[in-house]
Amino acid sequence: MEKRSYRELGVALVGLPASGKTSSGVLLADLLGMPFVDLDERVEREAGRSIPALFEDEGEDGFRRRERAALERVAAGVAAGEPVVLATGGGTVELPENRSVLRERFVTVWIKVDPAAAAARSLGSGRPLLSGDVEAGLRRLYERRRAWYDECAAIAVQSDGMRPAMLAEAIREALR
Repeated sequence: MEKRSYRELGVALVGLPASGKTSSGVLLADLLGMPFVDLDERVEREAGRSIPALFEDEGEDGFRRRERAALERVAAGVAAGEPVVLATGGGTVELPENRSVLRERFVTVWIKVDPAAAAARSLGSGRPLLSGDVEAGLRRLYERRRAWYDECAAIAVQSDGMRPAMLAEAIREALR
């Protein structure tokens, strides 16, 4: 099968919460001249509720179903010739079907971050899966998800110590 470029497929960013997917994704989209889509924002807009409210009302399973449907809609747009830079939620990789979509329909970039650095960035963020000891929670998420991030990523970029603009530039370079 012919390898397709990010200009055809778009780019999906995966990684832990607070790894820089959204902040660098907005800048990367500008650098690449592509639209930016934040999957969490898309889910919230379509549901008419915040992610914490969705977790409270529907649980993680309900949220993941909504996330899966939103990912499929974005991927359908990409397949129709509308590539985007997509910032996924940190847990999008939880479902095997999502990992398959990320592998097949995007050039997926794993933004690697040390859980301690991500914890420092996410203090006070109100993320549903990060209550209590945020760093310990991120370490647990990393241990559970790292093989999944690796499974669907064509490229990995270490973000520790990088500002969003530097990270966006590093991702653009890695895509070349």
